[in-house]
Amino acid sequence: MKLRELKATWSLQWVDCSAPGDTSAVAEEGVLEGLERLGHRLLLRINVNGRRRTASLLWDPPPTVGAVETVLLASIGAQIRDLGDLEVPAIRSGTGRR
Repeated sequence: MKLRELKATWSLQWVDCSAPGDTSAVAEEGVLEGLERLGHRLLLRINVNGRRRTASLLWDPPPTVGAVETVLLASIGAQIRDLGDLEVPAIRSGTGRR
């Protein structure tokens, strides 16, 4: 599954306060600088034109938060617009019991 195919939302929502007049910041124009897991969502630290911003990424599983987190951690330094094409490996659920 590609990141852009996540159910519910791949569109990032800013969670920080922007500076006055900074309404033009578009996440897809930025670079991923880091991320943090917060419950069932990921907070992405994005540099857009020299300004550090934080965006929230929330979706309905699958895939798991851990699977998406792993892919994004391996992509630190990448352009946000390129992340949607990344594949998130399918993780089988279950305990292995019969």
